[in-house]
Amino acid sequence: MKENYRPLIVTEKEKCKVCYTCVRECPAKAIKITKGQAEIIDDRCIGCGNCVVVCSQNAKKIRDSKQVVCDLLQENKNMIAMIAPSFPAEFTEIDDYRNFIAMVRKLGFDKVVEVSFGADIIALDYFKTKSSNKKEYFISSTCPAIVKFVEKYHPDIVKYLSTTVSPIIAMQKVIKKEYGNDVKTVFIG
Repeated sequence: MKENYRPLIVTEKEKCKVCYTCVRECPAKAIKITKGQAEIIDDRCIGCGNCVVVCSQNAKKIRDSKQVVCDLLQENKNMIAMIAPSFPAEFTEIDDYRNFIAMVRKLGFDKVVEVSFGADIIALDYFKTKSSNKKEYFISSTCPAIVKFVEKYHPDIVKYLSTTVSPIIAMQKVIKKEYGNDVKTVFIG
């Protein structure tokens, strides 16, 4: 394992009541019971977050990177926040999206961009791929969990994965081209 490796999803052992819901509901069969506790098998985990959703005890948590981002903001200038297109649905109490953008900028980001622009870019690429491709169908590559699942558990259909990057990667490429390779980006989703 890498030196600074931090798993994407962890189990808070004191909250886990070993109800087996996460074990039953994991599409990658990446959770086992060890010494009376549900434990995520990192090599098998695809990072879909389903175990977080189904855990009635709130024992499964997605890695919290807030402190890492705060540290980056302290030491770096030239930081750009990439906001998920769904942010208005999450922050319904904010009347005007521009207020949310201003709030993110106040945290210390130099710019705030919406990943929806990256989605527009890849939509065009998907259209071109579908129009020129001889394959009858292909699998979208916008969801990292799906890509991981196919690569790990169904290598026979990897050939159907689209080579189009995700909206986040497309947006990051635009940012690097526009603002330079030294800019730091943080995705907020």
